[in-house]
This record gives sequence, structure tokens and C-alpha cells, in this order.
Amino acid sequence: MRSPVALLLAGAIAATGSTAWAQPQRRGPAPAAAPAGAEKRAPDQLRKEVMERMRALRAWRIVEDLKLDESASARLFPILARYDEQELALAAERRDIAQEIRTLLAAPQPDDAKLTAAINRMLANRVKRHASKDERIKELRKVLTPVQQAKLVLLLPRLEREFAQFIREVAGGKGDDGQ
Repeated sequence: MRSPVALLLAGAIAATGSTAWAQPQRRGPAPAAAPAGAEKRAPDQLRKEVMERMRALRAWRIVEDLKLDESASARLFPILARYDEQELALAAERRDIAQEIRTLLAAPQPDDAKLTAAINRMLANRVKRHASKDERIKELRKVLTPVQQAKLVLLLPRLEREFAQFIREVAGGKGDDGQ
């Protein structure tokens, strides 16, 4: 039996019409049969739609679990949104660096200096990601009670794990191509 998060995310994916946003990039031709409506939206658009639904689900879970009133919610969610945007930018940078590393490694004679520079950029990205998460927690603590802070510190990683697990399930072959 799937968790409530998985069920709600499955609904989010069904509403977007495709699991293509979660599929790893593939080499070679695309699968012959695309889900209805998928050809109308690019993977980036699908990713954006699902991310918005995941944010809405996260917001609902935070409000429910922390018993937030309107005032606290109004202070909390702009902080989360700002850090979400930072994380999305860092994730895009990580994807670009990883693609660059794959390209460099595919060369008959990989360039050590270019690989080292790319690895250094990946490590710097990791440092920025951890710093951003720490800053997010510091800012969130300013608007929450200690009890709410404690609940949030436990809730956010759990939600992230549930979201990531669901995405792995979708991308792991239970999607379009039946792998």
C-alpha cells in the first residue's frame, strides 16, 4: 500500500498527463507511445507542474502537522518558496555539471584539468546547497515556536524522502516504457 504522499503525487502526475518529467534522459529514439496530452507540454513544463503540486502538498502537510494559523503560514511559506527557488537553481547547475562530466568522460582521452574543474564546481555546489538548507532552517526558526520548529525539523526530511522515493519509483521503469 502506498503512502498518502505517494497517492497524492500519483494524482499530480496523472493530472499532468505524463511521467516524462521524472524519466532519466535517454539516448536514442523516444518511446513510440506517448501518453495523451504529453506532446503538448515540454518536460520542463511537466516538471514545473508537478513541483507546484508537490509544494502544495508540502504546504498542506506543514499546516496540518504544525497546526499553523493564517498568520504563521503567511510568514512561513514565502521563506520556503525563496529557498525552493535557490534549490531549483542549484539543482539545474548540478545537472549541467553532471552532463559536462559525462561528456568529458566519453572522450577517448578525458581532459584531467577540465574534469578537475568540473568536480570542483560540483563540490562548491554541494557546499552552497548545505549552506542554503542551514540558512532556511535559521529563517524558519524566527517564525515558528520551538514545538513547531522541532516538528518541522522532523517533517521536512521525511517529506523530501517520500517525494524522492516516489520519483525514483516513477523514473525506475514503472512509467512509459515498462522497464
